[in-house]
Amino acid sequence: MDITPLKSVKPETTPYRSHSPRKPGSRPGVLLITPRFPFPSLSGGEKWAARLAEGLASNYDLSLFSFTSPGAETHQTALAMKLEGKLFKKIYLLPKPENRGKTSLPSLPAMYWSPEAAAALAKAAAETGAELAHILFSEMACYEAALPPGLPLVYTEIDSSYLYPWKYYLRETAGIKGFFKAGEFLRSRAYARRHYGRFNAVTFITASDGRDITRYLNTDLTAVTPNAVRAGEFSVPPDNSRKQGEILFLGHYPHYPNEDAALRLARRIFPLVKAEYSRASLTLAGSFPTPAVAALAGHNVSVPGTAADVRPFFWRAEVFAAPVRYGLGAKGKILEAFAAGLPVVASREAAAGIEGAVDGVHLLIAGSDRDFAAKTALLLNDPARRGELAANALDLARKKFSFEGVTSTITGLYRELLNGN
Repeated sequence: MDITPLKSVKPETTPYRSHSPRKPGSRPGVLLITPRFPFPSLSGGEKWAARLAEGLASNYDLSLFSFTSPGAETHQTALAMKLEGKLFKKIYLLPKPENRGKTSLPSLPAMYWSPEAAAALAKAAAETGAELAHILFSEMACYEAALPPGLPLVYTEIDSSYLYPWKYYLRETAGIKGFFKAGEFLRSRAYARRHYGRFNAVTFITASDGRDITRYLNTDLTAVTPNAVRAGEFSVPPDNSRKQGEILFLGHYPHYPNEDAALRLARRIFPLVKAEYSRASLTLAGSFPTPAVAALAGHNVSVPGTAADVRPFFWRAEVFAAPVRYGLGAKGKILEAFAAGLPVVASREAAAGIEGAVDGVHLLIAGSDRDFAAKTALLLNDPARRGELAANALDLARKKFSFEGVTSTITGLYRELLNGN
């Protein structure tokens, strides 16, 4: 495994050469490229990347190029050492690039770009002899320029909100603040024009994300590869009992939309629920609560902190609340609630990413704080309605949001490219 200090990397000057023709029975080499090492999987995007790798590993020789998260370097390095030679043929794990000040890149790609990392990626492609590379997340699209022109490239769009000032999820641009950051969105669109035309095949988490980026593509080889869930992993244990009145929200709280949703839920929605259902309690589970989220803990509000296994929270609650306002894509937390038999009340923004979910059939969609509180209290008071929504949602998750389906779709795209189509 390569743990490479960025400053020590020299630009790669050797021309790229792919594998010599594969031996009969050998597997194609694929290089996955992600901004954050997806183990342990703490956010929805990281879970998607990790599950994709697990699904592809039986048919491809996978290698991984990624960055460590600040503060988690030791733990992630240890995990990488365990995964190399098992899930991955080779892992290239680099420290996240340092902030280099003013740049022409949009905010998020600027956090991950460095010439040294680009040189390291070119070296990784040559060393692994990858026959195909797959870039996940928009912030890594700029690294297409570091890869050899003849190498087939696949790109997956996780969340296209960076193209719109009223939807973007960064703390500095979320909501009304985005309208005062016009330069950021002009840079984002220029970035898409500059890099997205290079990709030979493109997938997106939702059809809406696909429509947003289609104008920047030079390929018709595209597919929706939705956020997904392994429903069996969330099956409710036979001896499970739920806590009366328990409301759950789950998030990776350094991701601003999750912090914002937790603050909105605890400060503005939950008191209205309590007024209608006195036994209500709220748990804000997930990973790395920010100081603002941790400060919400108190009477009837629990902030348990980072948990390796979040399923017990889903199994204990009676209602899952998702008042998320920013970002696009599909919210994996909602699919996990579906799989755990937990009825969901979601904002319009959160529900929009779950394509095929119908208001009143699979979940309840709410607008204002008062509307959200009323629908949450309605479910707490109506066990039959909770059961009806939960059963419909579980059926939808099993039929439409399986990782097996995602893996099959991406394998089909790989096959097209590897066969020269």
